[in-house]
Amino acid sequence: MNTDWIIRKGACDAVLFFSGWGMDRRIADHIARTARAESEYDVVAFHDYRTGNIEAATYDALAGYRKRTVVAWSFGVWAAAHAKLPAVSYAIAVNGTLSPVCRETGIDPAVFQATLNTYNEENRIRFNRRMCGDGEVLDHFISVQPLRTPACQKEELAAFAGRIQSVLPEQGVEEFRYDHVIIGGRDMIFPASRQFAAWKGCSQTVIANMPHYPFFHLAGLEEVLECSRE
Repeated sequence: MNTDWIIRKGACDAVLFFSGWGMDRRIADHIARTARAESEYDVVAFHDYRTGNIEAATYDALAGYRKRTVVAWSFGVWAAAHAKLPAVSYAIAVNGTLSPVCRETGIDPAVFQATLNTYNEENRIRFNRRMCGDGEVLDHFISVQPLRTPACQKEELAAFAGRIQSVLPEQGVEEFRYDHVIIGGRDMIFPASRQFAAWKGCSQTVIANMPHYPFFHLAGLEEVLECSRE
């Protein structure tokens, strides 16, 4: 997976942001803007999960922090749980589950496979509309959308499919727990009903009118972190 340090000023704590499938660092740059001036933490972003491991140098750097908070969105929720990170102090999942391809608690396998089989520029546009809905949310996403080709994104999705199929659901989860989840009531990728089924018993924030893309309703990292403090 790719790693980008968004804020690195020698803070004692770090926020580890795991973006969704198909993304690059641009969304991380956007949501960290409100944290740049006065933040008490560094921010490192993970994306492009064609490989599932973090580099040894990144692991060592993260291990040096006093506290590590994971904020993971969409497929990043699964990726973070299987990334073999140093001990995580707190973890927040946003519009994702630990079983991302599942009829009961994730994306229907047939829908996932159809997306993989037919993904191209035309279907990317359709997917983005489904992820955001129309109007302001879609306009906002377009302003920060990744600078990646459909072929590159499709390659990542195929790699995801292979790893998810090769890993038993319980693997990686025993050592990794999400402490809080944020669920969008209008999520058409990971439907809210399936997220509720996946996160029974876990502390939750529900944002009724939020679609799968959350960073219009949650404008910055501080707002995400604040949800878990309520």
